[in-house]
Amino acid sequence: MAERRLKPPYILGIDSGTSACKAALFTLDGCVVAETSVEHRIYHPRPDYAEQDPLEWWYSTVKAISSIIRGSGIEPSDIVGLSVDSQREAVVFLDSSGERLTRSIIWLDRRAIPQTQAISRMIDPDRILEVTGLPLDFIFSAPKILWVKENMPETYTRTWRILCAKDYIVYRLTGNTVTDYTMASRTMLFDIHKLRWSDEICEALGIDPSILPEAIGSWEVAGEVTESAAEATGLKPGTPVACGGGDRPCEALGAGVVDEGMANIGTGTGSVFEIPLEKPKPDRGMRFDCCLHVVPGRWEYEGIVNATGASLRWFRDTFCLTEAVEAGRRGLSIYSILDEEASKIPAGCEGLYYYPHLWGARLPKPNPKARGVFYGILHSHGRGHFVRAILEAAAFQYLGTLRILRELGIDIKHIRMVGGESKSSIWNRIKADVMGIRVEIPVIRDAAALGSAILGGVAAGVYRDPRSAALEMVRIGEVYDPDPSTHRVYESIYEDYIRVYRSIEETFM
Repeated sequence: MAERRLKPPYILGIDSGTSACKAALFTLDGCVVAETSVEHRIYHPRPDYAEQDPLEWWYSTVKAISSIIRGSGIEPSDIVGLSVDSQREAVVFLDSSGERLTRSIIWLDRRAIPQTQAISRMIDPDRILEVTGLPLDFIFSAPKILWVKENMPETYTRTWRILCAKDYIVYRLTGNTVTDYTMASRTMLFDIHKLRWSDEICEALGIDPSILPEAIGSWEVAGEVTESAAEATGLKPGTPVACGGGDRPCEALGAGVVDEGMANIGTGTGSVFEIPLEKPKPDRGMRFDCCLHVVPGRWEYEGIVNATGASLRWFRDTFCLTEAVEAGRRGLSIYSILDEEASKIPAGCEGLYYYPHLWGARLPKPNPKARGVFYGILHSHGRGHFVRAILEAAAFQYLGTLRILRELGIDIKHIRMVGGESKSSIWNRIKADVMGIRVEIPVIRDAAALGSAILGGVAAGVYRDPRSAALEMVRIGEVYDPDPSTHRVYESIYEDYIRVYRSIEETFM
């Protein structure tokens, strides 16, 4: 492969997550030139509330972009296009002057549970699933909008436009209020078949569609950087800004997962499966959400596995404090020490199983009452057994999820993985052996920012379309092929693992 050179022109990806805004500058062939991250705050005025200030999203974005430009020493004209992705479901209420009326209710917030229950009486939940691809759930935007309408009527009356998180940042960059199909498909108000707001659902819920923004393709131009935004960020006025998309579909794009038969697993506190679809196929079992992809002509299943990375972090923080201090003294990561210990333990951990349900179970078998369990502890089990049991537990959840996908007619032949868990070679190896499928780790593990940048490049006209750009730009750094004999061992272990869980499940209260 020819040497890749970090020369302009560049594309900029902005990934506005729940905890921080990340900005990354890329060459047109997908090499990182510079990146930075700026944290923003979550407010919890009441125990079940989770809010963020849209102005703080904007300030974090401004700081991140200006830091990239100053720190890399580039000329603003070197950036030919940019885009923004963000957390989804959060809502921003703007008045007629474009000022935000209140803090945003984000996806973590639980206050709209009563509104969710009320919606079930307004319209059949099965109809909601059929139209929107989503189960009736308080996490989505529609119940949040109803909560504001009922509890903050003055705010609702003054509302000119309701935007999602990245839409607000795009508005501050361009002066235009638009959203994209991926964000709209997480509101529970959008018809994923017709690609427009559902008059039927909006009417049933009493939400005026005129206060919702126009929905366009993630790759389409939302506008150009205004003079005021250029002054704040250091960008060149007139730089095209793509409409952008949700963080998860942008992550799939940045991992090169754009066609059926592929899956991306975004890892971190939990894990999210992202599976491209050529047609919308709402899951009547309500295990996977069916949303829009940022790639034209693509939808995707999304499903969550709880507490994968969180389980290992919990174990580290609870039982490995001395080792963490020693790792710091030696200049090592505590995770590298735990990985080394786990690598010495045979598959199946000599009968020790772990069930990673620290806050209930999602995929492969949803159960909000489920709890985390270590099963089969013997005096011969040491710390390495417990660590490997945690690693294997995540892989077992993945295997169960793949089996559900097969039931839905989706046969996954190609898995890519990004995020924190993908840094562990032994964990990647275990997952490949358990699932029996090759696992590929892209060079750029922070894939959402790359996906966002690709959209910016399409809007700028430097790429033909998101799919072809991703297939050309995304490079694979590590490959883990399953060992057939180890996979057969794990298939047998998995059957026992599930049998034990069925017995344990009866005790959850």
